[in-house]
Amino acid sequence: MSRHYEAAIIALDETGAGYEVSGDRLRAQVASVAATLRGLGIGQGDRVVGYLPDTPHAIVAFLAAASLGAVWSVCGQDYAPRAAADRFGRLEPTVLIAADGYLFDGTTHDRRDAALELARSLPTLEATVLVDHVGLSWPQGDYPALTLAWEDAVTRTEQLDCTPVPFDHPLWVVFSSGTTGLPEGIVHGHGGVLLEQLKTLGLHSDLGPGDRLLWYTTTHWMMWNLVASTLLTGATTSTYDGSPAPSARPDVLWELAARHRVTLFGTSPQYLLGMAKFGIDPSVHDLSSIRAVGCTGSALPASAYPWVRDHMGERVQLASISGGTDVVSGFAGSAPTSRAGPGSCPRPIWASPRLRTTPKDFRWSTR
Repeated sequence: MSRHYEAAIIALDETGAGYEVSGDRLRAQVASVAATLRGLGIGQGDRVVGYLPDTPHAIVAFLAAASLGAVWSVCGQDYAPRAAADRFGRLEPTVLIAADGYLFDGTTHDRRDAALELARSLPTLEATVLVDHVGLSWPQGDYPALTLAWEDAVTRTEQLDCTPVPFDHPLWVVFSSGTTGLPEGIVHGHGGVLLEQLKTLGLHSDLGPGDRLLWYTTTHWMMWNLVASTLLTGATTSTYDGSPAPSARPDVLWELAARHRVTLFGTSPQYLLGMAKFGIDPSVHDLSSIRAVGCTGSALPASAYPWVRDHMGERVQLASISGGTDVVSGFAGSAPTSRAGPGSCPRPIWASPRLRTTPKDFRWSTR
């Protein structure tokens, strides 16, 4: 956060709107929210949770909690209150930060009642911070704990004082999907996350000052953690609220990537397949700033490689990445010094002889 007036975060949404948060502004907001949390009694080891869409509010809240040595966890508002409580309830959080709603495919989803229901499901809460994101008025209701407005929390004039913590002090808790039972929380420490994210983002993705990342994600997917961690490299990161391909403008992510001169565009195999299926041509936008398209979330089909080549040119690297919530990073992925084609992956991110691949004919690229 030392880039002062340069953009640290670009806040985007499916309508095509956007604004930038400078390094100085981000630092000031983090300092203000940290002071607010400190005033609520938050300190080392306390849990702060967010029921938030992918907006700068989530990154600011996370950094503020981390600066105090508190433990952060977040999930998106498409989760029902019960699903969110199944996760957060295990953490016994002290503070909940919740938005009034989110955007998706042309609809503003009102989550005020859901946020209140979630707060009532967390008996350890001492305060709820209410975020006015989509412009819905928070009702005067019977909240289970002290409430305060995000606008009040984020506009104080404060110094940012970071609390020193041990290398393995918990930073955040990321939850498994919960498809085979209750979601399992996985705790990651400050030092390990720092090394993993610098390795994945700084080395394998080659991000640094002057770069801009736009990677579609939700706050409960581990890719959100990478999006937030992009700040470690000195690059600009982006948040995005909405559908990746809204009906009204299905190519809006490409449009935004062109407008904001994104250098690394991140997505999923299903997104690329959808673009091909519906005949979306990203080359109608000036994508000359993009040097790589990162892709993860499922197996990348062979057909994606010629599609990216034909619509974006030979110079753009299609980087298939494999990782997991357990490491909140990658096991195998891109390398700026080599390219890979269908059925291959450039390099193991963990350069370990124990890394095995499936199927048997999977190969590492040596080109």
